[in-house]
Amino acid sequence: MKLFTAMLLIICSSTAMEITFKNSQSNDWYIINDGVMGGLSKGKLKPTKEGVLFYGNVSLANNGGFTSYRSPWQRFKLAPYEKVSIRYRSEGISQAFVMETNQRFYLPNFKISLPATEGWETKTVALADFKQYRLGYPTGGVFTEEDKDKIIRIGFISDEKRAGDFSFEIVSITFE
Repeated sequence: MKLFTAMLLIICSSTAMEITFKNSQSNDWYIINDGVMGGLSKGKLKPTKEGVLFYGNVSLANNGGFTSYRSPWQRFKLAPYEKVSIRYRSEGISQAFVMETNQRFYLPNFKISLPATEGWETKTVALADFKQYRLGYPTGGVFTEEDKDKIIRIGFISDEKRAGDFSFEIVSITFE
């Protein structure tokens, strides 16, 4: 597992919590590839003028099919917030923004898709619109008010079970 120290700044106010990926103090976000389960997908990171570029190749060989870029385990207190905005641009395989409530990978998490873009995009989604998934498959569950203070890790993961290249540049995540 390759570690990378992302440049992040978390700004909290009564109206927003913003995580920026440019010119800030560092927190240890890191890549998790499907190699933890035998796969051959490879994700890499590179700082950019705007933020950080998460890029690589998703492989379906050896039962693979994902690469991800995740925050460290920590408590995210999201009770004051109703929506999240993500500033990004991407090509190739689409990504998803994921919020996890448990350290066990096989237990459900919540995510929204972030499709490939034609340029920079800011996608804003109500937290109530996040859907529950288990091992990449929808469960039919939804994100509830009770889930807001159970989030212990956030991040990005390839969102299509297909092989190919991707590039995903992230500027910020803002909870409002």
